[in-house]
Amino acid sequence: MRLFIAFNFNNDTRERLHDLCNELRSQSERGSFVLSENLHLTLAFLGDCDEKQAIDAKNAMSELDFDPFELCFESLGRFKRDGGEIWWAGLRENNALLDLQQSLSKKLINAGFKLDSKKYKPHVTLGRKVVTCLKPRKIESFGQTVSVVDLMKSERIDGILTYTSIFRCGKWLDPIVIEPYDPEWAVEFEKIRSYLLPHIDDLIVDIHHVGSTSVVGLSAKPIIDFDIEIADIGLFPALKDRLKGLGFRHEGDYGIVGREAFKRDYPDDFKQYHMYVCASDSIEFKHHLYFRDALRADPLAARKYGELKTANAKKYGNDIDAYIDGKAEFICSILSKDYSC
Repeated sequence: MRLFIAFNFNNDTRERLHDLCNELRSQSERGSFVLSENLHLTLAFLGDCDEKQAIDAKNAMSELDFDPFELCFESLGRFKRDGGEIWWAGLRENNALLDLQQSLSKKLINAGFKLDSKKYKPHVTLGRKVVTCLKPRKIESFGQTVSVVDLMKSERIDGILTYTSIFRCGKWLDPIVIEPYDPEWAVEFEKIRSYLLPHIDDLIVDIHHVGSTSVVGLSAKPIIDFDIEIADIGLFPALKDRLKGLGFRHEGDYGIVGREAFKRDYPDDFKQYHMYVCASDSIEFKHHLYFRDALRADPLAARKYGELKTANAKKYGNDIDAYIDGKAEFICSILSKDYSC
């Protein structure tokens, strides 16, 4: 695997960066310009890694402890190279970013990784081998708050350079909120399902409401989780293309094998949701259904789970990793009864 660790961007920041790419492209004789979905801020480039090194990288990332901070882009610049220049969007000086990158680098080096010895210069690459009459300059500043770091896999799929996340860690921007059960959650799921089905029903088995919002009476984060079930993982490329046409970008599995995440590139009219694609034989998918059905069948267990989540949310604030870890023992106690997996 060819891996790197990076911050990914929200839609607004990605669009602003893509606008700079388009400006650069329009005023260049030639160059190779970065696809919108591939724009990112690299923290560490790891290169070709085996499975053990991937685990080592995840462990190093998990040891990071940082609060959300602001990134601000303010310049358009270049690195001069024979055969064409590398053009980039530059960031305002940011001690929080530099401290995080330095801390991550030390942890990776201690884990045996050999990193670039050059001084870290934070930038987002827009184009390579560029020949243009443009000059470096200040730009109207823009940016976003960042709070999660991704371990990214780089590969070519059908000749296209593609980046997907295989692990994610960090914190939410806002405190985790657990709300009492709301019947509207089931209504919202049906709205999303009814929208998607006509576009993809020939490729899928079904769309399943999962997670805590799918259990009547269970307190939950007000986010609709649902799994799009496919009969075989071989159908995934066709479904991915179909979903891309609807504006859904493949994010990767975030390190949870058997569950591919998708996110829409623009706001829609649905309540906030998490959308996943799973094959029928995926252990993760089977666990989703078993856990949901077990809580539906046992109101006492559902009540205990709701109380645990509420307590964890109060205890951990916006630390989503700690919040999830705090639920692990309860979830395992339910899944341990699932002999079908």
